[in-house]
Amino acid sequence: MFSKRNYVPLVMLVFILALTACGGRDKLTNISSQTVAPQSLPKVPHSSNLNSSPIVTEENTVKEDDSIRAIGTHPDGRLIVRPVSNAKVATLGAPSCYGLETDFRWSGEYEVVWESTSNGISSKVMTFPIEFEIVQQDDAIVKMIEFTLGEEEIFAYVPRYSDCHALETYFFGVRVGEGTAFPISIEMKPEQILTNISQLPHRPFQVSNGELILTGGYGAGQDFINVYHFHYDSKKRSMILKSTDRVKPTEIVYDK
Repeated sequence: MFSKRNYVPLVMLVFILALTACGGRDKLTNISSQTVAPQSLPKVPHSSNLNSSPIVTEENTVKEDDSIRAIGTHPDGRLIVRPVSNAKVATLGAPSCYGLETDFRWSGEYEVVWESTSNGISSKVMTFPIEFEIVQQDDAIVKMIEFTLGEEEIFAYVPRYSDCHALETYFFGVRVGEGTAFPISIEMKPEQILTNISQLPHRPFQVSNGELILTGGYGAGQDFINVYHFHYDSKKRSMILKSTDRVKPTEIVYDK
C-alpha cells in the first residue's frame, strides 16, 4: 500500500510523462505534414531505348550546318555531298543501334554535285530524299568508296556508318574522258528500279569477277538474308541484279 506521502510525487511523475508524449506526437505530426516543392525534386532521366530517336539536350544542341559531308575524288573532278538548305547537326545524345551518344547526326536537304576539274563548273548529280540523315562518328568529311566495273569509275556513298537493320547505299558513276558524273540506279527487276539499296551493317559490299556482291538488310524474324549479285550496265547506267543467294543469319561473317 502506498502512503499519501508517496502518492503525490507518483501522480506528478505520470502527469509529466503524459505531457512529454503529447509534445513528441505533435513534432512527428508537424514533420510528416511538410511538403516538398516540385522544383526541389531531383530529375530522374528516362531509361534509354535502343530504337529511340536521338535526344537533344543542352550538351548536344542542334546547330545550323553548311559543311561538305562527303567527297569522291577523280582526275576529272570530284563528287561532293553538301546541304542545299536547312541542314542541322547535333550529337545523338543517347546510345542506340544508330551509334554512340557522342556521334554526329546531320539532317536536312542534301544534294550530290559534280565539280569538273577542266572548267571548274558545278553541276547537280542528284538530290537526296527529304529529311535526309547522315550519322558519322566524327565531323570529318567522309571519303566515298571508289571501285571500277568495266570501264566505269564508280563511287559508293553510305550516309550512316551503323544501323539497326540496313544501311542506305548510293552509287555514282564518272565517265572517263567525258568529265561527267551521274547517279547509278539499282534494277532488282525491269519493273523495280531503285535509287539506292540497303546493305547489312558491318558487312560491306565486295567487287569480284566483274560483279558487285552486296548483302541485303536483316530484320527480326527473317530466316534468311539475301546476298545479291549485280552486273553493271553502262548503257542503262544501272546495277542489274543477276542472281540472289539466300544465306542463314548464323552463316554471315561480319567485319570487326
